[in-house]
Amino acid sequence: MEEVPLIKALNARYSDDAVIVGISIDASLERAERTIKEKGMTWPQLADGRGFDGPVPTAYHVQGTPTIFVVDRAGNIFATPTSAKRLEEPLQQAIQAAR
Repeated sequence: MEEVPLIKALNARYSDDAVIVGISIDASLERAERTIKEKGMTWPQLADGRGFDGPVPTAYHVQGTPTIFVVDRAGNIFATPTSAKRLEEPLQQAIQAAR
């Protein structure tokens, strides 16, 4: 959760060229909704209350948090930075590659 302010800034900076989507691994929809509100997450959040067993975490083999993917316009994983602190460069590269 410490990277939320950085993700907010990146979301604002690149909103014309990219979409940031969060995947909740909470086992409670109520907890997911509360966290989204408390942290002021303004980007879309996928939450089904099934934790790591949900279809999206399962499909992308999410093993922990944060897990970050840069997905290109074709739906392919472009990069997997290890933290939001390392997200901006591959995000810029994916945007440039799409142009």
